[in-house]
Amino acid sequence: MKKIAVIFSLVLLMSSCLNDFLEIEPLNTVSTEIYWKTESDVRAALNAAYVPLKDAYKIGYLNWYEARSDNFIGSSGGTNPYQNVCFNKLTAALPSCNWNNWYKMISVANYAIYYIPKMDNVMAENTRNHLLSEAYFLRAYAYFNLYRIWGDVPLISNPVLKKSDVYKPERATKEKIMELVNGDLISATKLVDNSQTELYLYSPGALYALCTEVAMWNHDYDGAIDYSQRLYDLNVYTLEGTDFLKVCADPQTTDNIWTLKWSYVLDGANNIVTTYVNSGNLLVPTKEIIEKWQAWGGDEDIRLTATLDPTKITSYRDNHIIRMPVGCQMWKWSPGERLGETSYRECYIPIYRLADIVLLRAEALNRKGEYQDAIIEMNKVRRRAGLSEKTLSDYTGANGVDWVKIEDDILQERQFELFGEGKRWFDLMRTGRLESVMNTFYDGYITTYGGQGFIKYTEDWQKYWPVSQDILNENEKLVQTGNY
Repeated sequence: MKKIAVIFSLVLLMSSCLNDFLEIEPLNTVSTEIYWKTESDVRAALNAAYVPLKDAYKIGYLNWYEARSDNFIGSSGGTNPYQNVCFNKLTAALPSCNWNNWYKMISVANYAIYYIPKMDNVMAENTRNHLLSEAYFLRAYAYFNLYRIWGDVPLISNPVLKKSDVYKPERATKEKIMELVNGDLISATKLVDNSQTELYLYSPGALYALCTEVAMWNHDYDGAIDYSQRLYDLNVYTLEGTDFLKVCADPQTTDNIWTLKWSYVLDGANNIVTTYVNSGNLLVPTKEIIEKWQAWGGDEDIRLTATLDPTKITSYRDNHIIRMPVGCQMWKWSPGERLGETSYRECYIPIYRLADIVLLRAEALNRKGEYQDAIIEMNKVRRRAGLSEKTLSDYTGANGVDWVKIEDDILQERQFELFGEGKRWFDLMRTGRLESVMNTFYDGYITTYGGQGFIKYTEDWQKYWPVSQDILNENEKLVQTGNY
């Protein structure tokens, strides 16, 4: 019972550390006396980090990763009006403005990074190293998301061992956050056991996938090529099969690298992708994406009908931005009518799939001028989708190879292949295309079909989320993002 209480304290502590509004008990005494004694203790503690990760996804997944992009349009009704997010009308009152779940995850990692090195006589060295690698990975993943969502955020890298450690932090710069992310990933790669396999928790594949994505954010194309090759060299993952519905809905296919497991009994119905996008009309795929997809591959692209229902395009009225269409859903992961009610409620969320990394690698190779190799990588995804393969001649003209066109096509493949998987918004952000794509989307699509009141992107701070007003009230050292 005491150990359960310690785990609970680990998960909850960081919100206290950030805001200094709770009376807390220092954990150094109980932790050294009854915890951090065995391998099972470490495993239980690290497992606790996945609880706030799931909670973070519950409140923000669609808002942070998808709703702001040109993939979806949102309803103006309900307690969480998605239209405000889609129209770039964010306020500090939205539930997704709260970052505390990420810091709870970081808190668990901080304790693990502090205590695991002290357990040298408790477990085998390779086991200890791999668990420590997982702790660095979890902290890096949490801070990477904080970096992308809020930009400048508090940087907490030490556990709270005594009351004097509790303080109210200020927001650190994005550069400082990325410095910690890079450092943690370097540490994790030095310690990871490449023989380990895991789908729902940490694995070498998850590490190299994150390393690849972070490298692309840093425009470190050599690094992205290297880390994606390390993932390939594990010989665990393949772009299997032509049943794209199975690829997305069955987390145990070899396409999946790291998947967020869901239990209806423990977690309730997975409203992230069922209530909001698989049913009703709270968040609906745009008519534009269906039309674009049909023009891209037509009936040959097996991904389209496994992701969306093109027959519903007649439901999009001329004013459908205001009067949301009914029945136009994304059924990619777990459509109830196809997989049954249990799967519909328990559908898992893929955080990384092999196709994601293949296309990032293609993008990196293209940026390095290795155009043929970039096209080969892109064709792996196109071939599985049932599309014809591209050749270098498709991009070669009087002025040589058009690398921009290659990148355009790679990013278009990413939009279709990874639709609804939390990649589109950040793809636009990291490639510097956000302003042009989204402002064109507002002036064109949204305006054409009756939308009004959107806010176009003109300043850098608009890319980031405001901080919850409750968090600002608890810590007077924190300042709001931009002009929110």
